[in-house]
Amino acid sequence: MLVAGSRPRGLNLLWDVRMARHRKWVPSAATWLLTGLSLCAQVGPSASVSQLKQEAAKAEADGNTERAIRLYAQVLGETPEWTEGLWEYGKLLYDSRRFADAAQAFGRLTRLAPDNPLGFALLGLCEYEEGDWNNASLHLNKALAGRNGLPAPISQSAAYHLGLVLMRRRNGEGALVAFRILFHQAPDYPGLLLALGSAQLNLEQVPAADSPLFPAVRMAGEAAIAILQVRKKDAEDSYRALIAQFPAQPCVHLDYGMFLESEHRDEEATVEFVAESKTNPESAVPWLWLGRLALEQRDGAGARADALRARKLDPDDALSFLIEGRSFILDRRWDDALAPLREAEQRSPQSSEVHYALVSVYVGLHRNGDAEQERQLFLQTSKSEDER
Repeated sequence: MLVAGSRPRGLNLLWDVRMARHRKWVPSAATWLLTGLSLCAQVGPSASVSQLKQEAAKAEADGNTERAIRLYAQVLGETPEWTEGLWEYGKLLYDSRRFADAAQAFGRLTRLAPDNPLGFALLGLCEYEEGDWNNASLHLNKALAGRNGLPAPISQSAAYHLGLVLMRRRNGEGALVAFRILFHQAPDYPGLLLALGSAQLNLEQVPAADSPLFPAVRMAGEAAIAILQVRKKDAEDSYRALIAQFPAQPCVHLDYGMFLESEHRDEEATVEFVAESKTNPESAVPWLWLGRLALEQRDGAGARADALRARKLDPDDALSFLIEGRSFILDRRWDDALAPLREAEQRSPQSSEVHYALVSVYVGLHRNGDAEQERQLFLQTSKSEDER
């Protein structure tokens, strides 16, 4: 069983890094490798440095890890821009579980080869092991943004650990996105079902097998996998079993309600969102979902009431302002709609939905210049969302 903090089975970092470095990926990867080799040539190593390099490589090949680490460190002290040595040094440190030292090596490597996503992936994995969630999130995201240049095992490990990092940062929605992307790449990835279930329940980490929450996580993960495989009946059965056994667990009613809403079963979804508001009274999320349902039912007053309840619990969430603004649009109260929508735009400037709503308001107010500006922002943010 794989829990947060452990390394997934099947990830042989030493082998994956070696294969990644010797595979022809994309032109940018070839560029940084040639740059690294050029830097090595410029150093003009002495015979003693060349001999140390050979001894380090031999120690590594012979499995004498500690001696190889010492020799690579010695050579890098004299030739700090030796990229090949940094790869070998960093991976030996990583496989020796000396993650802080490995992070320093891979950090140096990313500065020498900033266009190579592999260095950022390995740096982020080290930072994950060190519990440095902020930097791990930053560097794993950067690595995955250049996903085409990563070998599959490292890309998958980066996505999996990014999801775990986002859970630690209380970003369950972001974690679910990372895990869903990973599912489409490697549906049998070790630990993925439990990670999905943990994110569905908005936990900070995957629980241990002896945790009272473990069965709930497994059922939530089974429901998530069933949805991804478009097995809707199996997903519903898993949600019903989850609620029957864990009716007071936060997020179980919410997850089932979101499933029902996606199936356009709004009345049943409303029941689940109301139940979630009672089992998880400090969460604004069920009220936001109730507000969205009220908008779909063209109930402006009801949507506003739900949005204000959500805002009391989470004053900074842009969605409550968006729902309030859209509720006034339903009633054609353009002046009243403008203020909350501008608040939503300030909090979430990359939301195409907010810009679209503002287009409607400015048209209603006959402010054509502002409407055109928001229309352009809507087109830009829509394109960015599609690319993500």
